[in-house]
Amino acid sequence: MVDAAIALGIAIGLVLAPLIGFTAAGLVVPGYLALHFASFERIVATFAVALATWAVVELGVSRLVILYGRRRLGVTVLTGFALTAALNLVWHPFAAGGADLRVIGHIVPGLIANEALHQGVVPTFAMTLLVASLTRVALLLLFAWAP
Repeated sequence: MVDAAIALGIAIGLVLAPLIGFTAAGLVVPGYLALHFASFERIVATFAVALATWAVVELGVSRLVILYGRRRLGVTVLTGFALTAALNLVWHPFAAGGADLRVIGHIVPGLIANEALHQGVVPTFAMTLLVASLTRVALLLLFAWAP
């Protein structure tokens, strides 16, 4: 199912990007998000870490060093990875039976933040959620899949 979700997310994103004018974050991100739509807390945690990653890179790191291309992608993914690890260390020891604030993947927030650095936070988040939603609907229609 993971392969189908990623493939559908890529295809839907490629079709919608020229029509809407914005791209979804990272080719694989909508597919991974679509797989986790049943866990609202995980979606929120993922976008919160992506926003924090964007802020750290845009308002901090990029003012200290010149970032572009692969260097910007690497710094953004590493920052997202570090913030995800920090959330896991801080939240999970106290989360017994509470909200599931795990982030989806370790690099997904960095991929979202990297695209937000390019085209803006609101368009990136909106387009990513749109493509992920359509991917989820496609999974339900094609495979009658619902976790």
